[in-house]
Amino acid sequence: MTTFEDRTYEVFNQRRTVGVLAAHGGAVRGIFLHEDVRKLPERVLAQEILQVAAVASARGRLSLREQLAASAESTDQHLGPAVYELMPEVPTEEEYEAFKRQTLKY
Repeated sequence: MTTFEDRTYEVFNQRRTVGVLAAHGGAVRGIFLHEDVRKLPERVLAQEILQVAAVASARGRLSLREQLAASAESTDQHLGPAVYELMPEVPTEEEYEAFKRQTLKY
């Protein structure tokens, strides 16, 4: 089984022309560009990359929340909301999905 630290998340735009690989924690590890992006103006391509990277990074940060929950569950502990208040940049599953839909227009 893959540890949380070894997990990566791939996020693509709707046309699957821009993809970003993010690590657990949200760091961007790679970018995929389909040859069709050569037709795009630089500004449009840059915006597309930034949007996909923001969503991929958010998915990697969500993984931190999942790791905390899994760790607490494995030790029969309960995490109160105050724990997540210390990490305001870590989205909930619902926040991530809403951000993904809004940003990538799914």
